[in-house]
Amino acid sequence: MMKYSNKFAALLVSSVIALGTMAPVSDAVAADNSNRKTYTLSERVGKKVAKIYDLYAADQIDEALKLALELKPKKPYDKAYIAKFLGSMYAGQKGKGVEAIKYLKVSVDADILSTVEHGSAIRTLADLQMQEKQFDNAVKHYKMWMEFTGKDDAGVWVRIGSAYMELKQFANVIAPADKAIAAYKEPNKNPYLLKLGAYYELKQHKNAIGVLETLVAVFPDVPKFWVQLGQFYMVDEQYEKSLQTMHIAYINGYLKKASEIKVLAQLYSTNSIPHRAAVVLEKYLKSGLIDRDERMLKVLAGSWHQAKELDKAVKYYGEAAAVENNGELYYKQGLIAFELEHHKTAIKALKMALKDTGLRKFDDATFTLSQAYFYSRQYKSAYATMVKASKGQSKSVKKNAKIWLKYIKDTAKRRKVAYR
Repeated sequence: MMKYSNKFAALLVSSVIALGTMAPVSDAVAADNSNRKTYTLSERVGKKVAKIYDLYAADQIDEALKLALELKPKKPYDKAYIAKFLGSMYAGQKGKGVEAIKYLKVSVDADILSTVEHGSAIRTLADLQMQEKQFDNAVKHYKMWMEFTGKDDAGVWVRIGSAYMELKQFANVIAPADKAIAAYKEPNKNPYLLKLGAYYELKQHKNAIGVLETLVAVFPDVPKFWVQLGQFYMVDEQYEKSLQTMHIAYINGYLKKASEIKVLAQLYSTNSIPHRAAVVLEKYLKSGLIDRDERMLKVLAGSWHQAKELDKAVKYYGEAAAVENNGELYYKQGLIAFELEHHKTAIKALKMALKDTGLRKFDDATFTLSQAYFYSRQYKSAYATMVKASKGQSKSVKKNAKIWLKYIKDTAKRRKVAYR
């Protein structure tokens, strides 16, 4: 049989490699095909093929295809050879994948080509079927290729697993992924990611965690694996492990997204470390990574509140309240400011809170505002506000307001100042 031109041989290989990782065609040697019968092209077809090679080598691709299509081979080997030839040529043509599959399938089904040619035809067919989303057929021919060549190819096992993922046959993904892991000489992320995706779809979170624990051990410098592991621990309610993982990711600079920082802060709070949660949130609010909206300012204020950093809680409750004129948040700010004896701040915040007629503890806010006025020695305002509190809906507030009205009155008289 005549030799391929260098250019054409390269094109045959490169057109297949472009479809995905592939073992060199020359390596596709069958383990048990030593007795396979070999054939040669008939003289008539061989002469035509020589002309086709020359046209292809001269970049006259359309002419080469036309001449190949005009051939009407009769012998089985000639038919299979020309079918593979056409399939390989179409494989290198954009948008001609389905056409290439048609011819390659004829060649493969004939099962008459030499060991190397038949092996490469099966592999090219499988790659094209994968490309054209014919996943069931791709799996069939990838398995056929490995059986014929005797090769345990890691990349092919990954493709089989990927095909099962596309078919949503998630339980079938695990075995080929494990075979790929075993076949790779150096660790490769792809089969692990296939297993992770399959376990996620199957809602087998503990198995997914096991895969991610392996990934961070084998690929410790890949940030997303640490983040994903932390998130899966959290989904599985393993909050302490989730925090440990996310904290390691944080100190190594792996957390880049606002959502990741928020998860870390949430975990600090969940694990009773509110001060760290507040420090982290404050840092990234200031940097601009986290939006300075009402919700995040409220979370930050709450973290400082839990950490008993009340001055900072007052500051951020006020900032959060101001975004949407939120009466509830102004009320919280006012209460904490009153507790700190920052009466001017408390008065300002509570007055803002009381502008919200839907405030849940309207009477309590009125009562506390009166007290803040009192301790600021604004007795007229204290008395008038306490009168309002005494006419509210809350029975306990009414009862205490009556006591405080007398106390404000007596204190003002003792200090010889007007109270109304």
